[in-house]
Amino acid sequence: MISGAERGKGGRALSAHLLKAENEHVEVIRPRGLGSPGLHEQLEELVALSLGGRTDRPVYHVHADPDPAVVDNDGARALFWRLFEAEFNLASQPFCGAVHVKHGRRHEHRIYSLVRPSGQVVDLAWDYLRRERCARVVEFEFGMPVPTPSKHARAIIKALREAGRDDVAAWMEASGTTEAARPVARLSPQERLIEERTGVPLDDLRAAALAAWQASADGEGFLAALRERGLDLRAGRSGPVVVDATGTAHLATRLIGAAARRTDGTRIPAAAVRERLAGLTLQTHGDGHGRAVGPDHARARGAEAAPGGLGDGAGAGRDAGGADAHRRPDGARDGGGRHGGGGVEHALDRIRARPAAARLRGRLRMLPPGRNAALAEALDAVRARQWIAVPGMVDMWGLPLVEPHRRV
Repeated sequence: MISGAERGKGGRALSAHLLKAENEHVEVIRPRGLGSPGLHEQLEELVALSLGGRTDRPVYHVHADPDPAVVDNDGARALFWRLFEAEFNLASQPFCGAVHVKHGRRHEHRIYSLVRPSGQVVDLAWDYLRRERCARVVEFEFGMPVPTPSKHARAIIKALREAGRDDVAAWMEASGTTEAARPVARLSPQERLIEERTGVPLDDLRAAALAAWQASADGEGFLAALRERGLDLRAGRSGPVVVDATGTAHLATRLIGAAARRTDGTRIPAAAVRERLAGLTLQTHGDGHGRAVGPDHARARGAEAAPGGLGDGAGAGRDAGGADAHRRPDGARDGGGRHGGGGVEHALDRIRARPAAARLRGRLRMLPPGRNAALAEALDAVRARQWIAVPGMVDMWGLPLVEPHRRV
């Protein structure tokens, strides 16, 4: 049995994905804790229910795909969801979803709310291993001859014994799953989505990056070899990135390491990649001005900030004499701050400019423990889709208080 999961913000793209016509059959399942009629509306309601939680990723998208050898597909899915909800304490959480038939295989998607009525967020620590353990129990109960290979086999067996399921643990050990080579997926879920979006096969990109690596002995040679193959190297947030023909960035250490492992089973360490590329001065990926990043970048920025350059005592925000251009003679600063000005009025402007949902979420977080009534009122307002201002009343930030428009 295969299961997968992804945590996110929700949104219409997710519900549209579950309703895609590319499936041979789509059946919207009966939701729990939701009153909206369609899947799009159910997901909107699910997200609205989560506004009081201290998280910006309030939904959990999970799918369960029993093996074709399991005759009772519906029964296997039902057992998996019972075990899954018990494992993560989700039995009372709202969810919506759909059952798909694709390439002859029947599987189910569910989207759960991770925010409890109290505002507490469900703990998803080690979620992959915990879902795998549920799947192994389902396979055992429905007569699978051997379990699905898993790189967490030893940890799953240990957890099963601690839970009193020695029968399932013994079945896994007898199958030799702990001695088998650990399976490695060709693509992660995120990489699969990137490949679908760009149309660039990741295996081809890995092979080209590895060939450039093997054809070079230093950073400059690697950069030249990449460009010969229609690729480029830029500076990313987590290190150098290889940029493909569509402009999509791929972390160089991960790309080269995965390519080497698939070629001869030996992974090139990330430290070795970083060491070779350490002396390069690279442009920042996504910077339209081609800003340079490298050993001389900090000095270059200081030199560009004033005509006098560093030798004249100038730097960012200073004049040629080295004086702070933002300070008045009395020592105070004029309009300081990264956003072009300080002071409470600027902070209030930024708060007022936030989306309505973000402002509502912040307001709910500041309510006292008995905030469930306020959360219910907020949910009613989202469903009504109309808000009216309370005349003459504002909150602590100076924002007008609003309440749902009640239809007569």
